[in-house]
Amino acid sequence: MIRHLPDLPAAAAAVLLLAVVALSPLPFGSVLPRDRAALEAASFLALLLLLVARRDADALGAAAAPAAAVAGVGVFGLAQSLSWPGWLAELAAPSGAALWRDARALLDEPGGWVPLSVSPAVSRSTALLWLAAAAAMAAAAILARERRLRRLLGAGLLATAIFEISYGAERWFERSSEIWGRQLPGGGARLRGTFVNPDHFAMFLTVALAACFAWAWWSAGRAQHGGAPLERRLLLVVLPWFFFVMLFVGLAFTGSRGGFLGGLTALLAQALALGLRERNWRAALPGLGAVALGLASLLYFGWQQGMGRWIETSAYDVAGNVRRTVVAGSLDLWWRFPWTGTGLGTFRQAFPLVQPAELELTWFHAHSDVVEALVTTGLAGAALLLWGGTVLARRLWRLLRYGRRSEDRAMVLAAWGALAGVLAHASVDFGLTLPANAFLVAVVLGLACGVASRDPSPQAPSASASASAGHSSAGRDREGASSASSRSSIFRSISARRLEMPWSHSGMKAMRSRRIRSISRM
Repeated sequence: MIRHLPDLPAAAAAVLLLAVVALSPLPFGSVLPRDRAALEAASFLALLLLLVARRDADALGAAAAPAAAVAGVGVFGLAQSLSWPGWLAELAAPSGAALWRDARALLDEPGGWVPLSVSPAVSRSTALLWLAAAAAMAAAAILARERRLRRLLGAGLLATAIFEISYGAERWFERSSEIWGRQLPGGGARLRGTFVNPDHFAMFLTVALAACFAWAWWSAGRAQHGGAPLERRLLLVVLPWFFFVMLFVGLAFTGSRGGFLGGLTALLAQALALGLRERNWRAALPGLGAVALGLASLLYFGWQQGMGRWIETSAYDVAGNVRRTVVAGSLDLWWRFPWTGTGLGTFRQAFPLVQPAELELTWFHAHSDVVEALVTTGLAGAALLLWGGTVLARRLWRLLRYGRRSEDRAMVLAAWGALAGVLAHASVDFGLTLPANAFLVAVVLGLACGVASRDPSPQAPSASASASAGHSSAGRDREGASSASSRSSIFRSISARRLEMPWSHSGMKAMRSRRIRSISRM
């Protein structure tokens, strides 16, 4: 079989996305401005290369709605950073307009046009990040139908996750808080890889765990086919589960309660999807077995270390801790800016407006990506994200049922689990504010949206297709008519010959009648 190599623009774009997926976690999760700028440049360049090469517009169209929703939030952030007429700002964001009016009065500056964001520079910077994430999603969707490039990105994700666990385990054993030669706060009691915050590392491992389970599910199906040597089939089955155990234990050892909740949610969502897809609960057993295998591995490697924070959690930690106070204050802040929000990425600048006196620290985030998105973009941004998420979920479900190949369906299964796990984790933490995690989720979802489908729904044929179909049907009608006439002529000739043949039924009947007549005359 002839295998065509990917063209140069596709290969270059894949290398750029590989850097986004596999290299972005290494420099502290790309939290520094220069690393974030490198991610943005790589994403925009990858999409530009593919658009110039005019690669697979169908795959790009499949991810158009989710990518448009993400890009729409970025465009909305840019609009928030622009200055608008005072009457329009009063109508859209009265609290924000009042802040700008009071600030200009203190500086004896004239009124007039005011921005909707409390910090326009921050909103512009964050908007660029959202636009770059949308570009990464679109580029991944275009590359999704190149299986070798897709496998390259998946291998890069798993390799980086295993490296992060190995690197973090070495420092965890030493109880060292040093990363790349720098002493960081937080101590070394929790596994965190090269991430500053172990909770952020847990979100990264949640996506990798969902991808590894999808790989194990696909490999098990491949191993059932005959023809392959026994050693190869054993490798197909054992290798993914070996990495799965490493990822599950590593996720538990981060000590992130939200991350562990996200990992379990991802696996259970994948099990549920498999059961509903096959309409048979037995199809969900691999997902349930994966959860059981992970928990059994924790019992072996260290239940206290992996589940210690869960065991020590009290009612105060769950319901009455500081994070609950922050979320309550965040909702109060949203009530002041309900329609357009405080400005994309401006939680740190806006939260002091409602920060209670007992919260003495500076709060950069709301400890809930869902709540922070509502606060900073208002109902307008929330509606965009809700629309994009709904279209994305419907697309993934349809591809999970009608993906062309089992490998395509495995890719969709990985994205399905990653989406469920990340949403569960993001509801109680702020892992998506880290660029490495945000871009990873965008690439995984883009790869899933762009896979080929064998959707059985009827499609209207194009004009050229209808014309060619008409010509072919007319030709078939002419051929059928000619063949029918030829068959009828053959049958007539056979019937005539049978009448002429004395041994035929008609000939024998005529012969008997002639004999009867001749006897009667005698």
